Amino acid sequence: MMFTEKFEKHLYSKHELKFNNDGKFKILMMSDIQEPLNIDKRTLPAINKLIDFVKPDFIMLGGDNCDHNSVKTKDDIKTYLDKITVPMESRKIPWAHVFGNHDHDIKVDDVEKTEIYESYPYCISKHSEGIFGTTNFILPVKKSDSEDIAFNIWAIDTNDLITDSSIKLNEDKFSLKRPINSDAWDIIHFDQQMWYYLNSMEFEKRCGRKIPEFMFQHIALWEFQYIADNMEKLSGSGCTEERMGLGHYNSGMFSVIAERGDIISVASGHSHIDDFSGKLAGITLSLDSSAGYSPYGYDENRGGRVFEIDEKDIENFKTYMVHYKDL
Repeated sequence: MMFTEKFEKHLYSKHELKFNNDGKFKILMMSDIQEPLNIDKRTLPAINKLIDFVKPDFIMLGGDNCDHNSVKTKDDIKTYLDKITVPMESRKIPWAHVFGNHDHDIKVDDVEKTEIYESYPYCISKHSEGIFGTTNFILPVKKSDSEDIAFNIWAIDTNDLITDSSIKLNEDKFSLKRPINSDAWDIIHFDQQMWYYLNSMEFEKRCGRKIPEFMFQHIALWEFQYIADNMEKLSGSGCTEERMGLGHYNSGMFSVIAERGDIISVASGHSHIDDFSGKLAGITLSLDSSAGYSPYGYDENRGGRVFEIDEKDIENFKTYMVHYKDL
């Protein structure tokens, strides 16, 4: 391995994730909760109803978990998380998080921020050091009847603004005419891509096969635009009304995961209104709309994205949105 971390850390999590006795495993993704310290009175009741309806085995917070304009200090983060994590903690449901741009905007060291998350009993997030970003980690999900790994959950940090990146822009910054996909955001850096690639290969070596894998991140890859622009041809469904805010450059991450051939799903948030899903190059690309009521968006689109996985047929998992309005 080219990184200083030990591979063994990827084989474990604070609470073991495992297929149930019926061979099923369910993930709930909630993105862009993005509440201030004074949380909208509708948000927590809606999240509670959503969790009770879905009955997930694991919950992933998909970034922009809080509003950085209100949550500014370590004490603020702790006060906020004490409130927003009650639906998971009270039900003893393992959960994890990736950072979004608003989480990075909090002027507290990113490792210190994620260590606050990790301090909660049922938070199974990990964090990386030595590569770009912080919420880069792997969570194995084991088979129902053994300690063998059935599939992996990958978290990838999509970082913050391109102007805060280690990538240097021309002096004119955003005055150039750019591709329609290009926006103000940073990308998944090359060392993060190598981290994924090498760890993916190590899993294959140790398990004797490629492990099917799900990847969660905040800002969508450029290739999500293929789904939005070709809904019928790419079996797309859901809302595509909002122009996605994508990275300033195409990171190349999609090419890397397509070449490796183990990632079967990439799910993102960031676009509060869009909640579409489709398949490109055999990979399901899904957007998750806003789970909070304070940030901008359509109330009828607020909710969370569900992934239903069958141990006997992992590649043919189901994913769909559950909107609060339908509960």
